[in-house]
Amino acid sequence: MEINLKGKVAVVTGGSAGIGFSTAQLFAREGAKVALCGRDRAKVDTAVEALRREGLDVFGESVDVSNRESLFRFADVVEQRYGGIDVWVSNAGILLEKKLIDTAEDEWQRLMNINLNSVYYGGLIALEKFKKRKGGVLINGASFATLMPSVGSGAYAASKAAIGSMTRTLAAELAPYNIRVVGYIPGVIETPMTEGWIESKGAALAAQAALQRTGKPEEIASVLLFLASDQASFVTGTCVEITGGKFCVQNPADAWPRKSDI
Repeated sequence: MEINLKGKVAVVTGGSAGIGFSTAQLFAREGAKVALCGRDRAKVDTAVEALRREGLDVFGESVDVSNRESLFRFADVVEQRYGGIDVWVSNAGILLEKKLIDTAEDEWQRLMNINLNSVYYGGLIALEKFKKRKGGVLINGASFATLMPSVGSGAYAASKAAIGSMTRTLAAELAPYNIRVVGYIPGVIETPMTEGWIESKGAALAAQAALQRTGKPEEIASVLLFLASDQASFVTGTCVEITGGKFCVQNPADAWPRKSDI
């Protein structure tokens, strides 16, 4: 089975670091022309330079994904540069570590604008751009918080739960245009967003997963490559968990003391 993106054009928001960077890198290695964006111009430039050193066909821009005009303009630039868009990965997002009851309204609004509105805009862009290509794949970044929120990041969890719902709705609404819509639910992945968590309570976080470890960004990217490819042609309207078996049972760590007996 051949899984690649030869001849495809892919966009990755939040593509300058972490899961987004690994996804952009893998998609480009597998034959796609890739456009990535991020908030920080310097980080975007650094990411693009690193990928171009591999000989990959990549470009990037600084984009405010929470701003409709900015994101649509970026989509237009990609279309003009590469002739169209086949895959759109709405990966950009921020984390607010505050109790919901302590979250100020302006903090709530900013987080929703970045995490949720950008995914909504991605859906509108997918309809506009993919129709011209007779189909495409929209991939939305969710979170384990989509399934189970945590005290201390309630606004983040609310935004990610909404993304799970929106993914299913968009899958139905865009199916007549041969557009697939899927979400991905990462577990604890070693990225700049989670490095503080992992440093302070990495062992406890790893203990929640059947594999008893945290994940790497490239392990998410490999699944997204499959989802974006024609091999996943019957996968839509769902969010795929990539968590190392996080809470697949209530007590995953209890299986490990007997590992020597296996």
